[in-house]
Amino acid sequence: MKTRRVPTLDDLYVENKKVFLRADMNVPIGENGEIMEIEKIKQAAKTLKELIERGASVVVGTHQGRPGSSDFITTEPHAVELSKELGIDVEYVDGVFSSDVRERIKRMKKGDVIMLENLRFMAEENIEGDPKDLVKTHLVQKLAPLFDAYVNDAFQAAHRSQPSLVAFPYLLPSAAGRNMQKMLNEMMELDSIKGRRILVLGGAKVPDKLKVMVHAVRNNKAAEVLTGGLVGMLLALAAGHKLNGKMRKMKDLDLLLPAAREILNEAPGRIFYPVDFLVKLEDGRIENFPVYAIPENAEIIDIGVGTIELYKEKLKGADIAIANGPMGIFEKPESRRGTLEIVSAMEKYAKESVLCGGHLSAAADMVGVKGSKVYTAGGAVMYGLAGLPLPAVDALRESSSK
Repeated sequence: MKTRRVPTLDDLYVENKKVFLRADMNVPIGENGEIMEIEKIKQAAKTLKELIERGASVVVGTHQGRPGSSDFITTEPHAVELSKELGIDVEYVDGVFSSDVRERIKRMKKGDVIMLENLRFMAEENIEGDPKDLVKTHLVQKLAPLFDAYVNDAFQAAHRSQPSLVAFPYLLPSAAGRNMQKMLNEMMELDSIKGRRILVLGGAKVPDKLKVMVHAVRNNKAAEVLTGGLVGMLLALAAGHKLNGKMRKMKDLDLLLPAAREILNEAPGRIFYPVDFLVKLEDGRIENFPVYAIPENAEIIDIGVGTIELYKEKLKGADIAIANGPMGIFEKPESRRGTLEIVSAMEKYAKESVLCGGHLSAAADMVGVKGSKVYTAGGAVMYGLAGLPLPAVDALRESSSK
């Protein structure tokens, strides 16, 4: 990991200043649209409280979900939860940089807090590119002139190069928030642990997980990789299994399969996919089937009991085990067992256990883990520990060098 200094709140003067705080309050959302877990909101509240106490007025921006996903909802409930955490009114505005929103920001007084609408409701925020190009986006050009400073506390999204995460440090005095600062320090400590490192990769963000897997294996950042969720299903397909069951829609499958086959062939005996799955049959029954015999039209919902036992054995003796993403469809109680058992096994068998991401944070609460490190940051931790770039952190370093 890079060691060049990242500016923090200690380097930023905010008295009577307007600050744009890019937080990450992308929380797990239940089937009925309810917020399931608020740890990320609590983290954002700490930095926000400090900014208010130091005399700033603050506009908070965050994303929630991604276009097309069931958790792609408004940030209005986030403003409600944030208000409870702070004990003050956080005003939700129905927009990001409309003329009405900009006028409301201009009228802000010391101590005021505004929550913008979900940043990803703006198409530009879903673009990833060079920060110097993203500076030219309407989102940045409309908002930047309204602020005196920028604070990025969204370590959880630090592996993304999107406008709200990487462009503002090129235009405004900028700093890492307390969550970002804390996570960078802890990442350095985790990366220094020697010995047998196991990655456990699940969930649905397949391109990210595949990138982490490939980089970690090729650069000896992981001795072994255990997979579940859509990641495990992709690898099972790449290994030649048909998986006749219905797969949740996987974008760019034709591009991902060749990469998955390549890394399986390149690292034999180091990357593991499920040997069986829990599936829901057409009549609603839930049963366990081996990977080579998934029934036609069945829905794969979790890793199977054989896979759970196999992964427990692999975790024994690990010096550090790092997990990101659930093993099954965690939102539904019927398909949580794989995730909950692997979370428990990591704490039991690995010398150091690290759980990353909102779903695993919720799983840790459910099983009552005590010795594991639990981070709401998922992709960013995995990118950093795999030796991949963190563009949002690099942008803050650029700000400090100006």
